[in-house]
Amino acid sequence: MPLSLVGPLRFTLRRVKALLKSNRLVRNLIADIDNTDEFGDLYEHEQMIADTVRVDAYRAAIARLVHAQDMVVDLGTGTGILAQFAARNRPRKLYAIDHSPFIEVAQRIAEHNGVTNIVFVRVNSRGFHPEEQLDVILHEQLGDDLFDENMLENLLELKKRLLKPSGRIVPGKFELYLEPVCLRAAYKVPFIWEQSVHGIDFSCLKESGEVDRYKRTAYASRYLRWGSVDYFLCEPTPILSFDLNAMTDSSEVARTVEARRTVIRSGALDGLCLYFRVIFDEQVSFDTSPLHVPTHWANRLFRLPKRECRPGDVFSVHLTMEDLIDAYSWTVEISEGKPSFRTGSQAG
Repeated sequence: MPLSLVGPLRFTLRRVKALLKSNRLVRNLIADIDNTDEFGDLYEHEQMIADTVRVDAYRAAIARLVHAQDMVVDLGTGTGILAQFAARNRPRKLYAIDHSPFIEVAQRIAEHNGVTNIVFVRVNSRGFHPEEQLDVILHEQLGDDLFDENMLENLLELKKRLLKPSGRIVPGKFELYLEPVCLRAAYKVPFIWEQSVHGIDFSCLKESGEVDRYKRTAYASRYLRWGSVDYFLCEPTPILSFDLNAMTDSSEVARTVEARRTVIRSGALDGLCLYFRVIFDEQVSFDTSPLHVPTHWANRLFRLPKRECRPGDVFSVHLTMEDLIDAYSWTVEISEGKPSFRTGSQAG
C-alpha cells in the first residue's frame, strides 16, 4: 500500500470504529467478544485465584450476604470459585453462568470438590432466563480500569430483567480514585522534551508537532509496574462513587467529574494514578491502591509534565470519560491558576 494512503485509511478506520461503538448493541457485542478472548487465557484465571486480597474479601462477603433461601446467579463464573463459596450457604437455587467454554473447567472443578448444588449454564447473561426472579446477582465484572469489562451494562440489564425489588447486586458499591503520585526514581519516564541526557537536550520537541504522529494509543496513559509508586501527594479521595443497587441505567454514572485536591506532602507530581475500591457492606471491602497489598488488577498512570508540589498547593482534577469501557478515550486535566495541562485521548 502506498504510504500516502496509510494516514487517510487509519483515520477512516478510527471513524468507523467510533461509529460502531456508539451503538449500544454493537458495543456490548464487542465487549462480550473481548471478555471471551481474555478469559480464555488460563493465566488470567491463575492470577485471579492467586489474588488473596480479592479471594479473601469475596469469601468473607459471600458468607455474610448469600442466604439459605436465596435464588442466586454468579455472573461470569470463570473458575466457579465464587459460586463454590456461595454454595456453602446452601441457597435455594444457585446458577453459575458464563458465555465462555471455560465454564466446562469450572464444572469439572466443582465436581472434583464434591459441590453438587450449582447449576452451570453456558450462556450470555442477556440470554439467561431462569424460572424465578433472583435474590442475589453475584459478580466480579471488574476490569483494571473498573468499567472495562462492561460491568454497568451487563449487571444493570440483568438487574432490570431478573432481580427482585428486594434483591441485591454483590458487590454493588464502588469508588474510583485518581491520585497524584510521585514515582520512585527508577520508574520515572519524563516526556521526551523534558529530558537532557549527557549533554543532549530534547527541549526543541516541546512545541513541535513533528513527534505527534509517533504517539500511539497508550502514549498518554500507561499501566504502572508494581512498586513504582513512591507515595501519594494528597490524601486519597474518590473522584467518583456509585451504587449499582440504587441505579437503573448506566447513564446515571457521570462521564465528567471533578475534584479539588490539596497537597499534603512535598514532591514531584509525575502523573495521576487510577485505582478503585469495592464495597460489599459496612464490614467488607478492598481496594487496588498501588500502596497496599498488590492485587492482580493493574494501575493506570495518566502521564503529566513533571512539576514540584509543596504542602498547601491546591489544584483541580477534571476527568472526562468519553467511553466508560475504554480508558484510552479518557481525558484528564489539572488546573491550578496556571496554564492547565491535559492528558489522554483528546489532548493535543
